[in-house]
Amino acid sequence: MRFGSARTGARRLGVGVLAGALAVAAVGIPQTANAEPTTANADPTTGPTATEPTSFVAMRVMPLGDSITLGTGTPARDGYRKGLAHRLLLGGMQINFVGSQSNGSGSDPQHEGHGGYNIDELAAEADDWLAQARPDVVLLHAGTNSIKEGVGARATAAKLSALIDQVRAARPEAYIFVAQITASRVSKERADGRAYNELIPGLVAKKNDPKITVVDQSSVGGIDLHDLRHPNAFGYSKMAYNWYASMAKVFQLAGGGGRNPYKAKSSYRCLAVETVVHGDKRHATECRTWKLRTVTTKVGGVRRQVRAWQTLRTVKQSYRVEVGGRTQTRTRLVKKWTGPRNLLKG
Repeated sequence: MRFGSARTGARRLGVGVLAGALAVAAVGIPQTANAEPTTANADPTTGPTATEPTSFVAMRVMPLGDSITLGTGTPARDGYRKGLAHRLLLGGMQINFVGSQSNGSGSDPQHEGHGGYNIDELAAEADDWLAQARPDVVLLHAGTNSIKEGVGARATAAKLSALIDQVRAARPEAYIFVAQITASRVSKERADGRAYNELIPGLVAKKNDPKITVVDQSSVGGIDLHDLRHPNAFGYSKMAYNWYASMAKVFQLAGGGGRNPYKAKSSYRCLAVETVVHGDKRHATECRTWKLRTVTTKVGGVRRQVRAWQTLRTVKQSYRVEVGGRTQTRTRLVKKWTGPRNLLKG
């Protein structure tokens, strides 16, 4: 089993990222450049001057989970990782992704995302992965497949709690970020996932561990998903933002880490759709620009204006005309704003 190599090269910080360096210092990552061992006769006033640079070893971050951590749903399988690394760098923090798997278009593609793995399967191999990769930070998004397999919310939460304890035992000083999982399009899974997510803050709170943080990823769903369970690129950008927002608070990072996708009014999304070709149902991917628009709809029998994502499609429209005293029905192509249609649904 091949594990991602640790990069020990140090990056020199300028004034613009000093806040990030101080944040990393909280977990003992930075090192003074060219520092000499302290001796009993050393002058306590002697040390690096304000103009001397500081160097540090990039923090080792392990994304741990199933195919959502792997990045399924996007062609390059970058998932949230590339976007998260970019946001952290903007905030002044350099990281090194670690793990036995390697996917994605970036220069740092290591991770521990395993397609189809439930929590039991992750736990069975986690000790080896953690021992080899030695992460300083673990990003844990797990439980989607356990819920899919019908394990149930409470039983899945108990398994997650045990996995968190396992990570803590293997890496006593690591920071652990535990996700409330993304939403499935399968109705029963979505309901069970919601119940599971509601249990996570409580089980984490009982551990009374200041280095364990809950990260809410449950807002990623609907047309943020490429298929029934896996986010598309826009959905993964939301995940990256959510991880970053939590990490920025813990490590006191400066800046917002880039644009907030939750404030976007336009997005490009690729969605798996169901089509019928010669009477056979087939799956295809439809990539379109979506706009957040104000539409009128009925809510509880009352017409109200709401904000909804729509895309502009060319559709056939029927109309009637009189020709020679007879009414005929004809069709024409028109542009029309529509919501999601033909999506894969469970």
